[in-house]
Amino acid sequence: MFETLQVEPRCAAALTAAVQHQTLPHAVLLEGADEATRRLAATELAKALLCEGEPKPCGVCRRCKKVDSGNHPDLYFIKKEDGPAIKVDAIRTLKAQAGLLPNDGDRSVFVILEAQNMNVQAQNALLKILEEPAGHVSILLTCPSRTALLETVRSRAAAYTLANTAAEAQDPAAAEQARAAAKAFLIALCTGNELDLLLSTAPFQADKALFQNTLSLLPAYFRDALMGKANVTPLSDPAVAARLAAAFPQAKLLAFRDEALRLFDAMQRFANHNLSINALCSAFYAIKLQ
Repeated sequence: MFETLQVEPRCAAALTAAVQHQTLPHAVLLEGADEATRRLAATELAKALLCEGEPKPCGVCRRCKKVDSGNHPDLYFIKKEDGPAIKVDAIRTLKAQAGLLPNDGDRSVFVILEAQNMNVQAQNALLKILEEPAGHVSILLTCPSRTALLETVRSRAAAYTLANTAAEAQDPAAAEQARAAAKAFLIALCTGNELDLLLSTAPFQADKALFQNTLSLLPAYFRDALMGKANVTPLSDPAVAARLAAAFPQAKLLAFRDEALRLFDAMQRFANHNLSINALCSAFYAIKLQ
């Protein structure tokens, strides 16, 4: 699907499989890479959702050609126009259009380009349609990093990382250390008790950056476990995703993901470091015992 783009191969494979098996969530966040790549990837994904040929996108059916020419009546792009932000009126217009049936086919696709430009009012206005979309609506958001969006928004969209985030590109060693710490914590979550969870967080006590980097990775692991339950290839570590999928039902995986997003958001707002580590362990163990 993304043959001409510099997109991480596992991400491209996961998105392609989700389209083919019709398991792509109604709200998708494409993060990482540069702005041009994000826009092209979103357009290609939209084309696949609207395509009437095989494999999707076929590139030759009339709907694909309409997308390529910029004339598909069911593909909407929302972007920053005048001023520094995407304002609430643009989202209200999106919601009104989403309430209409598609003009050509069975799907309407809304692409919010550089969604980090939405002001707070616009992001809050988007929540209702993210929570209760019409069956024919798909919403694609592009953003440099999911952390630039409100937690309430990013928790309602499945995030796919097209390429390394800026932090990973600048310090691959730190990124690898965070991945190892995340895996150790998740294995303890699957197999251990609350003390095991606490012991797995020992490296975080004196390293706030490591804790923040690790916390930022956790939602993706739970997303991958959910993908595994839907027979879609995980993006990150298939072994860890499979372990999580086997250990926990869907409801708990969603609860873990939401709690990780909430805690990461709190850390970004200067929450106490040590209290956040304790909160991570106690909250996750409480979910496990539910």
